[in-house]
Amino acid sequence: MGVFLLLLAFSLNALAQNITVRGNITDTSREPLIGVAVRVAGTTTGVVTDFDGDYVLNNVPSNATLEISYVGMVTQTVAVNGRTTINVVMQDDSELLDEVVVVGYGTMQRRQVTSAITSVNAESLPIGVGGSSIVTALRGKIAGLVMSGTDDPNSGNTIQLRGMASINTSRAPLIVIDGMPGGDIRSVTPEEIQSIDVLKDASSGAIYGTRAAGGVILITTKRGTSGRVRMTYTGEVFFKRAFGAPNLLNAEDYIATYQGAKNDYGHSTDWWAEGLNPNPTSNRHVITLQGGSETARIFSSFTYDDNRGVWNGTSRKDFSGRMNADFKALDGWLDITARANYRQAARNATPAMIEGIMRANPTQAVRDPNSQTGWNIWTDGDNTEMNEIGEAALRTYEGLDKWFRPDVSLRLNIKSVPGLSYQQTIGYENRQWELNFYRSMFSREEIRAGRKGYARMDFAKTELLNTDGVFSYVNDFGLHTVNTVAGYSYFERNNQDFYAANYDFTNDRVGFWNLGEGSFLTEGRAGMGSNKGITQKLLGFFARGSYMYDEKYVATASVRREGSSKFALQNQWGTFWSLSGGWRMSREHFLANTYWLDDLMIRLSYGVTGNEGFNADYATKLYRSDTRWLLPTGNWAPSYGVSRNINDYLGWEETREWNLGVDFSVLNDRLYGKVDLFRRKVHGLIYNVEVPQPPNTESTMFKNIGTMSNFGFEVEMGANIVNTRNWNYNTSLNLGHIQTKVGSLWGDQTFMNGFSINNWVEYAHRLEEGTKVGSYFLYRHAGVSDDGRFLIYNQHDEVIYADDGRRDDRVYQGNYMPTLMLGWTHDVRYKNWSLNAMFTSWINFDIYNAIEIQYGLRNVAQGNMTYDAIRKNAHITGRPAPSNYFLYDGTFLKLQNLTLGYTLPMRRHTNDMMENIKLYVTGHNLLTLTNYPGLNPEVNITGWEGGVERAATIYPQARTITLGIQMSF
Repeated sequence: MGVFLLLLAFSLNALAQNITVRGNITDTSREPLIGVAVRVAGTTTGVVTDFDGDYVLNNVPSNATLEISYVGMVTQTVAVNGRTTINVVMQDDSELLDEVVVVGYGTMQRRQVTSAITSVNAESLPIGVGGSSIVTALRGKIAGLVMSGTDDPNSGNTIQLRGMASINTSRAPLIVIDGMPGGDIRSVTPEEIQSIDVLKDASSGAIYGTRAAGGVILITTKRGTSGRVRMTYTGEVFFKRAFGAPNLLNAEDYIATYQGAKNDYGHSTDWWAEGLNPNPTSNRHVITLQGGSETARIFSSFTYDDNRGVWNGTSRKDFSGRMNADFKALDGWLDITARANYRQAARNATPAMIEGIMRANPTQAVRDPNSQTGWNIWTDGDNTEMNEIGEAALRTYEGLDKWFRPDVSLRLNIKSVPGLSYQQTIGYENRQWELNFYRSMFSREEIRAGRKGYARMDFAKTELLNTDGVFSYVNDFGLHTVNTVAGYSYFERNNQDFYAANYDFTNDRVGFWNLGEGSFLTEGRAGMGSNKGITQKLLGFFARGSYMYDEKYVATASVRREGSSKFALQNQWGTFWSLSGGWRMSREHFLANTYWLDDLMIRLSYGVTGNEGFNADYATKLYRSDTRWLLPTGNWAPSYGVSRNINDYLGWEETREWNLGVDFSVLNDRLYGKVDLFRRKVHGLIYNVEVPQPPNTESTMFKNIGTMSNFGFEVEMGANIVNTRNWNYNTSLNLGHIQTKVGSLWGDQTFMNGFSINNWVEYAHRLEEGTKVGSYFLYRHAGVSDDGRFLIYNQHDEVIYADDGRRDDRVYQGNYMPTLMLGWTHDVRYKNWSLNAMFTSWINFDIYNAIEIQYGLRNVAQGNMTYDAIRKNAHITGRPAPSNYFLYDGTFLKLQNLTLGYTLPMRRHTNDMMENIKLYVTGHNLLTLTNYPGLNPEVNITGWEGGVERAATIYPQARTITLGIQMSF
């Protein structure tokens, strides 16, 4: 017996001894695969294959199991069984269908999706493009998604999906970050993102109810992986250069043009060049850490971003950190996810006003060495000419944005019922805004007012609370697959703010840090204010069910019953629902022998969503101090009265949308894509309309009085054109067309005019029944008279002077919505080299060039002007007219990004301490081809008053070259 036990122990020891395993990994065409991860299951021991697909794995237990994984291939597990050579042929993964898509309150496989959803993974986002948010990286990636913004580091972004979702209420998509609705897209960095899923149609967004009218953007951040701790470092340096300056008169031509009508101060100043930042070089650093075991995993990131604009006085510094932790407890019954994210952005926003720079007299000097400040501040004359650069230097603007967002999710896996689970999530977000502002006593405004400085401090805080409880059940029964969720969601928003301001200080040194020292406080003229916003609450109950039979027939339905505190009592609750279905024709017997067809599916969906994206006080009775009464004591007492009419019938804006789509994949997934055709109609548009007084206390009231519709199509295509051992080339193309039309208006509001363009054009847009959003409401240009006055056609096609034009002579013409919007990506790889290019294009759209109106006409320009004024428009002496003379085709093709990279495998050189080093250079905004004569054809086309290029909103374009390094450990 003792001998037997001894032999058994010896045998077990022999079986468990460590060995060296070698092998080669190829695909089904016997091409070697580079970078395949080969790992000993359950351990941190692993390597990746080299250029020839070979690997060598040391210290492998002879009874171990190898786990072999590669992007786009089916992960395989292979028992070692004492073997020292193991070759593996990896099979293609049908990733187009097996890919997991994040949807509302859950996930689905791509094969189950029956609505319009576009997914972008982290690997497809361009690197080195800069910008303080991920919006820059998303340009051109998603059909139908339009984003506004400039190269100013402090620029905000307006996001619009599939056209306008409303006129007066929210038009932006709902941002959901890690399942928490109402997130801020500015709080996420590119390195933190795992995937972005865009729910475009009402069918996919209906489960979010009232906030999904403009679509939904679901952002999923990275989570830790089991195994050894992995660290990455990304470092980038951005070299920026401004381009596209306005062609302003130099000093010599300025003097000749005005011929003594303006003073000649004897200098020659290029004001635009003086306004540029001489050193806009920026840098960015990101460290990520992840690792853990099967039961405890952590991902964390730390970011520092110093972003300097090409225009003086514009910069931003960001610090951020994120921690995502996942734990498994109670033998798999309980999953715990805890996340925390903090980000702050310190903003310097003291730019010289572009309008003032363009007006500035080029014979005046920017600096004066004899002045106390060193700036040539002139106080005479009117407000049309001033030293904007000096004035900006005498201002201090320190803004600080803060975001803090912790949340926790508890998921109970009811193991006795496979596929059934319950998840409870509680999330909190705190957003703060702080502003410290000071204007020097040596500034023009303070000198002319006889004051000694102005200081102001602002503080605003917004708190969001969100909690969800969701049951989900996902299971397969042979040919049957079900995916269901049901639960509730509660959201609350509170905000408050205050400010204090004072004038007249003894010196500039202390600035805003001694606010009470200003004399206006003791004189009772200092400013102070505070506000507490109305609490906003949303409560919703929802359910969704999806059924798939034999991967051939798919049906999905959802419903949400939701109440909002923003509406009148009898209209606070609404029901939002969707139905969708899909037929995978490629699995039918009549297409079974079509060898080149991998997948063909037809989708049809219909959904209803709401819109409550407006201030919570619309349905709240507000009071304000409206007058003062003299009391017998001689004191004045304020009285309060109702300051807003309450509409007891104000209800939801309701969006109804259908979507017809086709998904396809052919030639072994070498060519794939989808086409979507959609129509959206909005009922009950909310307007502020005039009402009679009495019985109403105020002259206007919010009512539901109109309809609007969107129609369009989207095409998304991808192709893996070359896929060999050394070469790989794939490309993707997306196209979008959107048309928005106002259906009906009634009541007292039959039309709406847009805002003023400038002092000479009262407005250029109008909304009216039956009109296309994006059309301009202008006179028809008929030429210029012999005496230099604008001529137009009146409503009877008669030629008249523009000065005699009437409103009825205007017509709708042109449109700033492109007929086609395009994004085209190319990705080429040769061995360790990579080249990525992104092109964007807007085709057939119009731009109203308000800069030409303001600076391109001699009789209009109040200071300096562009050369158009003395060349192209030299014959014009009359008053400018709001006509199509200033309307231009804006079609452009832009090389948005170009990245060249090289990856160095480092495992064999660092004893497995470092995985690789990637070096790259990226060019951003490199080339624009267009016939548009203005500064930048990529104008803001969101909302219903877009398509105008004006000096008040422009910022110098920046061409950026980025040098970057990514190191993985």
